[in-house]
Amino acid sequence: MDLYAVHASKPDATGAVEVIYEHEQDARAFAVARSADHGVLAASVTRFTIGRLGSRHPVACYAQGKLQDPRAPRPGGRYYPSAV
Repeated sequence: MDLYAVHASKPDATGAVEVIYEHEQDARAFAVARSADHGVLAASVTRFTIGRLGSRHPVACYAQGKLQDPRAPRPGGRYYPSAV
């Protein structure tokens, strides 16, 4: 069974899982809204399969409510936005 986790990145914390959804569209909707919250740098969605090691796969990353291009260069060469 595939599930979708939403992680929020903040200046003082790195992407802890906030919620898990059964459906990708629900996870994406939450991530869009969460990425626009005060103090949140980005929110990302990750798909994984229960009981299958190595099944984690990035789905999407949002910043300020907008989908981010996964191929775009990141400031400082980092994969996740940070305040530093």
